[in-house]
Amino acid sequence: MSTQEELYDVALTHFADNEPDKAVNAFNVLIEKYPDYIEGYLGLGHAYERLGQYDEAIEAVQKAIEINPNDPLAYTSLSICYQRKGMIQEAEDAMAKSQQIQLETSTES
Repeated sequence: MSTQEELYDVALTHFADNEPDKAVNAFNVLIEKYPDYIEGYLGLGHAYERLGQYDEAIEAVQKAIEINPNDPLAYTSLSICYQRKGMIQEAEDAMAKSQQIQLETSTES
């Protein structure tokens, strides 16, 4: 039985080896087994983005945001997906949200 970290490493290896189809499959296995693991959805989003499947990428990243709505990296990833799809206003809004979260986090410390 594979651990969360082992499954994540397999998916990342496929992504790093420029095998986005295999990465998508591996990230899907990961999130099926660990549905609240935000990194799985972010990785899935990046793999779909690399394949040019921007709607799927956006959906995966939005799931990550549902899990943790205060993760600035998730909003940055969402912004990139929107940019790739040509949705400039949405991209700017997502990046502004990322920056807002980062600012709020830094002032709380």
